[in-house]
Amino acid sequence: MKKYINIRRFDTDINHTHAWLVQVQRQGEISIKMFSDRLYGGKQKALKAAIEFRDNTLATISNYKYHYQRRSILRRNNTSGIPGVGHYENISNPKTKNVAIFWAAFWDDEFGVRRQRKFSVLRYGERKAKKLAIAEREKRLKEVCAAKCKINYNKIAKADRYAPA
Repeated sequence: MKKYINIRRFDTDINHTHAWLVQVQRQGEISIKMFSDRLYGGKQKALKAAIEFRDNTLATISNYKYHYQRRSILRRNNTSGIPGVGHYENISNPKTKNVAIFWAAFWDDEFGVRRQRKFSVLRYGERKAKKLAIAEREKRLKEVCAAKCKINYNKIAKADRYAPA
């Protein structure tokens, strides 16, 4: 049986339950609905109604806010206090022992590729380099989340497109 995102099948003969259950959760908001085969006129029609409900529910819940929140979680090992921004010191030339000090902004683009941009403390100063890294992270995060929402919704709709047998 094909797996459907956020949709589960219940077939229990003891309780006479034959239905599809849709469960969508975003930012503490939970939407649950059961689609019985008997009420919808069969297994295939109930599935089609469940997919339609799931797609409508996901469209009304702000995917942008969801992706933004998921990408802005402060991790345990973060030392800067800002997700995706860090202060680094690298030896730029091992022979001369020159050290490059910089603030870096990190993000994953809409295809999951890790990206970064560095701002030199020597060039901008400590405060300005940090501000630039924070601004860059914020800008890229907004771009990625906007693009990701369109990609995710289309992927879900395409993956679950139902073709009656």
